[in-house]
Amino acid sequence: MTTPIYKTKERERIKFKKILEALSQLDTKELIAHWIDQEVKEAEMYYRLYTMSKEVNWDEQIPKLFFSIYKDCLEHAEALLKLYRTMYPGEEVIKVNVPALEVELSEDRLRELVFKGNLRGILEYLMGTEKIAHDVYSYLAEQTTDEKVRATLIWLAEIENGHYEKLRRLYVTLFGDYPEEEEE
Repeated sequence: MTTPIYKTKERERIKFKKILEALSQLDTKELIAHWIDQEVKEAEMYYRLYTMSKEVNWDEQIPKLFFSIYKDCLEHAEALLKLYRTMYPGEEVIKVNVPALEVELSEDRLRELVFKGNLRGILEYLMGTEKIAHDVYSYLAEQTTDEKVRATLIWLAEIENGHYEKLRRLYVTLFGDYPEEEEE
């Protein structure tokens, strides 16, 4: 008999695979446009986490980090928009219909974790989504033969790794240990 948890994980795996396949088909223009949108959505998610974490009166480092990542995401969106306008002058940013890797995977779960007070779970979950995004962009960079696309993908992977490292440092500061997946 299949458990509901297994079915959910299997659905997420299938959904993730479809997103990965769709991302691998994007050209440079589409990839940059998609990621502009994703950075804005990620900024919105981190801003919501910032406001929610202030509501539950957690250690001030937590909302401060969420706000910092929110600002990072906006800066990344602006940098990508500038890159887009440089590469495609006079063109409007196109809309790309590919679901988000991070926001799609985290929004509902994060709200539940915040209001249940599960900070360890929230940070582990956020680190997981940042790591997934890093790994996907690194993988896609290895697969492409287009140097512009590769450079963009490597840059995006580095952005995600930076977010992961900020979250990881806070995790270690608050809990005095490393996330379970890193323990040996």
